[in-house]
Amino acid sequence: MNQYHFSVKERHMYYMGEIFRELRTGRHISLKAATGEEFSYSMLSKFENGTSDISASKLLIGLENIRTELEEFVYLVRGFQPTSYTLLKNKLWQAQEKKDMNTLWEMYHNEMIQYQSEQEEKYILNAIVIKGHMFFLDETIQATEIELNFLYDYLFSVEIWGEYELHLFSDIAALLPLDLYFRYVREMLQKVDYLGDLQKNKNYIYTILLNGLFKSIAEKSLTKAAYFDKKIKEKFFDENDAYLRIVYLFADGQHDYILGKRDGGLTKMKNAISTLEIIGCKQSADYYSKNMSDWLKECE
Repeated sequence: MNQYHFSVKERHMYYMGEIFRELRTGRHISLKAATGEEFSYSMLSKFENGTSDISASKLLIGLENIRTELEEFVYLVRGFQPTSYTLLKNKLWQAQEKKDMNTLWEMYHNEMIQYQSEQEEKYILNAIVIKGHMFFLDETIQATEIELNFLYDYLFSVEIWGEYELHLFSDIAALLPLDLYFRYVREMLQKVDYLGDLQKNKNYIYTILLNGLFKSIAEKSLTKAAYFDKKIKEKFFDENDAYLRIVYLFADGQHDYILGKRDGGLTKMKNAISTLEIIGCKQSADYYSKNMSDWLKECE
């Protein structure tokens, strides 16, 4: 078959097969070994050549046998391109680092125009995420009642929270008052049982719980702080989550401080900042150093 006469679907199938073949031959794995003798290796050969498709179950078997994660395969099939959400986040971080509120407002309005035109939920969710980033430059920024209601309806309607929902919730955390944030977290913990053990999702869950602890401490809500602290300890970080452990040490120091253990709490906060400085995380060290200074003044 001449590739110039491929339909869009056929071109995509050909490309997937070609990538699979490159990964398989790059690891010197035979067609037969790649099938694990669970389906015909002639079928796999046709898939690699772009003349036939295979089912998702057979593709997963093949990927496992050539020692390739599905996420790696999808990344290559996309042509090394990140997802649209990742592209949005990259633009947001660039604007936030430059303190460019004009660009952020423009991005927000573009998403809302798209939503009003097409009525697709991704646009209003993107708009709320943009506001979450704007909040760090201007704490007067608030989500509208329409946005909060939409977010509530969306997150409470999803039965299984995966990477997208966790990433979304993490991004909009700053916009939510503590009581509402607390309700969302309790809902989240009931809905991550299927996908919560995936490493990337675990990191989002840790971050969400840490944000809850910081919010509770900022509002001196000892009951909610105790809840978040308990949940963090139940799911305590792996040793390779060193940065999150350091951030928790800082939060734990603040928690001890408002519980009356001031000397011990202050030591924990200073140790966390010193550790960040030692491992070269200067921006984070500066952020938490200023946070500690401002927070201690408020506690006086």
